[in-house]
Amino acid sequence: MNYKTLRKEDLEISSSVVEGAVKHVVAKRFDAGEMRWIIERSESLLHLRCIEINGDWNKFIQFVHDKMTLKIQKTKINEFLKAKEPDQISTYGIN
Repeated sequence: MNYKTLRKEDLEISSSVVEGAVKHVVAKRFDAGEMRWIIERSESLLHLRCIEINGDWNKFIQFVHDKMTLKIQKTKINEFLKAKEPDQISTYGIN
């Protein structure tokens, strides 16, 4: 790596920013005591965690609603969400 050029261009040359993001997004949620995860479930939870952290929860709910509405229109099978409003996702003190 050409550190001199990278510094001139004011680019990150360390991994601390990435490590901090991983700790904030992943570790704070997945490393809580007594939690065990399998890949199939943890990936979905990570997606939801990112949606919550980025403040996109309402957009996500609208996306799911629109997708379900299209499915109902195509299949003529009336599916529904069990709750009209989402429960608050705990951030475990992260804000």
